[in-house]
Amino acid sequence: MYTAVYLILQWTWGILQNLCGLALFLLNIRRQHSFYNGAVVTKWANPGYSTGLGMFIFMSDELPADDHRRIRVHEYGHTVQSMILGPLFLLVVGLPSMLWSVLPVFKRYRRENRVSYYSFYPERWANHLGERVTKCPSMGQALIDM
Repeated sequence: MYTAVYLILQWTWGILQNLCGLALFLLNIRRQHSFYNGAVVTKWANPGYSTGLGMFIFMSDELPADDHRRIRVHEYGHTVQSMILGPLFLLVVGLPSMLWSVLPVFKRYRRENRVSYYSFYPERWANHLGERVTKCPSMGQALIDM
């Protein structure tokens, strides 16, 4: 029942990010895929970067097994944010999360101030939602760029 509701919400309320996720999925169609609580998880050759767009999760294929599990829970939290925010997801979570992740000014800020990547509101919220729904640990306040 949960999976049906999950898919219906993703492909109605969350259609914008799902179309973006589907496009990225199709670009990575030959990569390894699996399912996780209704989401499609793709291992891609994008070292160090994972992302969630709608019901699609893309994870670096270079992650150690424990990190893979914890980051998968975190990215699943982003899929839950998609269901909550619907068409606002890309503006409220997607764009701020991407900028926080890739802009050199933010990378330098996190490194110099020993600030966890997961302390920023969309990441902290994704951890909380992923842990709550899956009952598994996510990234917590792990530090990156150190």
